[in-house]
Amino acid sequence: MIVIGLISWIVGTGLLCWVFFTLVSMAVPTMAGLIIFFWTYRMGAGFSAVFFGIVAGMFVLWLFRVALTSIQRPDVRLAVVLAFCLPASIAGYSATAGLAQLGNPSPVWQAILGVIGAAMVGAASFARLAPDARQGNGTFLYRHD
Repeated sequence: MIVIGLISWIVGTGLLCWVFFTLVSMAVPTMAGLIIFFWTYRMGAGFSAVFFGIVAGMFVLWLFRVALTSIQRPDVRLAVVLAFCLPASIAGYSATAGLAQLGNPSPVWQAILGVIGAAMVGAASFARLAPDARQGNGTFLYRHD
């Protein structure tokens, strides 16, 4: 029984971290969806508020993709991607520092772990959102003509 409990604890913690990391790396669409969800729920939409929140998050992500594909200048494209990565890094810092508070009493180590988490989430968000150089659809450094 103890072994099953330990295995389920490890799997549950891993799934929680995976979901949390996925949501944090897409912080702007997630927050847009949550804001619209809470607003429509408080307006009395009931269960359909979930639909409106999901649609709002998908719409913000779609706007980002359209902006990224329609902009030709690499510096502006980099600014658009960084506008999405900066909130993800801030959310990664908050999440990692919050989880570090559970098991680490030292505020210095909590801040260090928070910065490491922010860097990892920011880098993952940048890698997920940046154009792929191998497909020839443009990079930030140069354009393939």
